[in-house]
Amino acid sequence: MFQYSNYMSPTQVRDMLNHSLNWLKIAGIAPTVADAARLINKAPRTLEAYKAKSDPRRISADDLLKFFAEAIWTFALFPADPIMPITVFDESGQVVVRVHSIHSASFIADAKGGSGYYEINAGVYVPYYLRDLPERTARKSRLRRLMFSGSVNCDQACKALGCCEYALVAMMLDTPFVDVAAPDEKGLRVLEAMATANLGEAA
Repeated sequence: MFQYSNYMSPTQVRDMLNHSLNWLKIAGIAPTVADAARLINKAPRTLEAYKAKSDPRRISADDLLKFFAEAIWTFALFPADPIMPITVFDESGQVVVRVHSIHSASFIADAKGGSGYYEINAGVYVPYYLRDLPERTARKSRLRRLMFSGSVNCDQACKALGCCEYALVAMMLDTPFVDVAAPDEKGLRVLEAMATANLGEAA
């Protein structure tokens, strides 16, 4: 696990990249660097450069988020017949996928332009503490919805939350992949107010 800070150093970004690549390998999505590079439309040598301590180039925060999103989507599908099935819908009510984890369900729903949602299947017993998102995860979800919907941009989010773009990615990720950071309530409220103002201007 990489060490988190609000402003990630080049070493921390490399560690975060390697963490995402390990998950892609475990999931069977990208067993090799070449496979992973194809996910972000980069040459394998470019991804190798991102991993190298001697190279100043860094992977973009957007591409890093793509790696984690691929891993989250794949792991969400196991087992194929989940004991605690949760159905994820897009904004029009169409079924997207059935998953077993409330954390994965929340991420996938949020990624649908910030307008998706999920429901725990009727008739399935679920312990009360798993029916609702933990408070930290709820804050992560609010941030994801703002970002995936385009209500605010990366610069605005980083300024409001006092972080760099890589830390912003970490704040959007959840267990079991990354559970080291969550946006603070004050910063989130600033962003939500900003999103409301932006919506008013667009109207």
